[in-house]
Amino acid sequence: MTRHRSHGVQLLLLAALIAFACFYTRQAIAPISASAMTQDMPVTFLAVGDIMISRGVARAIDRANDPLAPFRRMDPIFRSTDFNFGNLESPISPNGNIIGKGLVFNARRRDVAGLREYNFQVLNIANNHALDQGLAGLRNTRQVLADNGLTPLGAGDDLADAWTPKITEVRGIKIGFVGASYSSNNDNGASRNDHVARIEDTERLRQAIDELKQVGTHFIVATMHAGTEYVRNPNASQISFARSAIDLGADVVIGTHPHWIQTIERYKGKLIFHSLGNFVFDQEWSQETKEGLALKITIIPDNTAKQPAATIEQVELIPVIIENYSTPRPANEIESRVILGKINENSRTIRPMSERVAGSQ
Repeated sequence: MTRHRSHGVQLLLLAALIAFACFYTRQAIAPISASAMTQDMPVTFLAVGDIMISRGVARAIDRANDPLAPFRRMDPIFRSTDFNFGNLESPISPNGNIIGKGLVFNARRRDVAGLREYNFQVLNIANNHALDQGLAGLRNTRQVLADNGLTPLGAGDDLADAWTPKITEVRGIKIGFVGASYSSNNDNGASRNDHVARIEDTERLRQAIDELKQVGTHFIVATMHAGTEYVRNPNASQISFARSAIDLGADVVIGTHPHWIQTIERYKGKLIFHSLGNFVFDQEWSQETKEGLALKITIIPDNTAKQPAATIEQVELIPVIIENYSTPRPANEIESRVILGKINENSRTIRPMSERVAGSQ
């Protein structure tokens, strides 16, 4: 009897252990709901300035025999984020061996590898070089990016296509992007076409932002390729687009094109980065064109809002220095102070929520 009783106890213990194991396994593999994911978990992405993988950058890639070479010195920063975003200023024509010259850019298909490796999920292609390789080049650019899992923004087969906003979703938080340029061709905006979104088309901007709101986008980025080259302050067209975007519901505005870093504007509690300057570029003929600014943006869900929403918790300002006619690296502390001083910023971190609280007192 004792032996049977002992055997029975062992069976009961074994059954209890199996039941516990099954319960624990179910708990461990149960998917986290979207609402749970958006309550506590921030999303971080890097925004950078002009990326041009043509001309001198392509030659630097050839010297290194490495298409990742222009990106490698930022590797730890790229890998510290959920995804990355920038302005791609070199089309990719079907004639893949031409690297462009002068002010006519062209990139090779294989040189997109750095963008793919470093998780540039969204790339604005609304800029004055979008049609350097004609409509065929624009279409090929979009196809090549899509083939590499990257999303082009701001240019397309027609204006409705060009103005179609894009969304990337991270842990249940939807981040929307809408992009536009000051110029459809490289003629300082003199001519227009039906393929590149333009910053003066405020009604289309309104429609794009409304579309993002209607599908429950939490956070909206408006990006502009605009401004006067080689100056420190934004021009009237930049200011007009950026403020209109904020008025219509964008949460941040990020600009490129001037090849210099430009001042940061605080407008209605939101941030406008008028120009991040160069990032991957070959303009080493001045100190200012060798300097850029990357933004590490952290957003958090706003669970008090009636509609899906997220706000910026902080923006880390990361000054960069471009070397080897191609390659950005993080600036050191002294270099960073000098670069940020040029745009009257004395801190590496901006916390908009704290600034709004301070401003209301």
